[in-house]
Amino acid sequence: MSYSILLKINEVTHGQFEVIRQQLNAGTEVSQARELGEVLSEIACEIVEQVFSVLLIQNRQPTPLMQKYTAESETVIQQIIGAVRKYMPWSISFFGNERLCPFANYFSNMIKYHDEQVYVSYPIDRNLVQQAHALVTRLRNNEISDMLDVFQTLIQIVDLGVTSLIREPKKCLNFNTVVDKTLNGVINMTAHLSYKRLEKMSNQVDSHAATDCVNHFLAFMHVDTE
Repeated sequence: MSYSILLKINEVTHGQFEVIRQQLNAGTEVSQARELGEVLSEIACEIVEQVFSVLLIQNRQPTPLMQKYTAESETVIQQIIGAVRKYMPWSISFFGNERLCPFANYFSNMIKYHDEQVYVSYPIDRNLVQQAHALVTRLRNNEISDMLDVFQTLIQIVDLGVTSLIREPKKCLNFNTVVDKTLNGVINMTAHLSYKRLEKMSNQVDSHAATDCVNHFLAFMHVDTE
């Protein structure tokens, strides 16, 4: 049995991507770099908002301090989205259609349809799925004394997504050294921001909120039937 993470993307945005991909495969001479950069930026932001809305989960009895923590989380999310909107179109703009065509097809292979919805999909290790389910049981039974264990697991899940959706696809474009170094810096910076925020949540949430955080990720996990 294998598992995947399914992250919903807007049908309109997906339709725009498919039009561009078909143009690339048809060998159009009109540059598609700007359009592809913009539509991939929109898809990436949709994914960021889904995944990192976990940072906004609060205790059942929010306090002024919790509202402060939520504001900090919202700032982190906006920083990540800002980096995506700035660097995604910029990085794509360096390439002609011939280089972008295999990249677009690579991304298209990550798209799945499920219950009449469109998703970006990537595989997740069965052990990590079982680990997440076990956390819910342990939280319910008050068997976790250090919430950092919970959020370290969530960080593993997020980092797997960063590798599947960003690090690996980036290799397809074979950036020059300067651009590649810049993008690696941006990826590392945004990942560090989100992981640090998740680690801080381990000292800021109760077991109910921690359970909600784990369930947030479990909702993305699906058993592959193909």
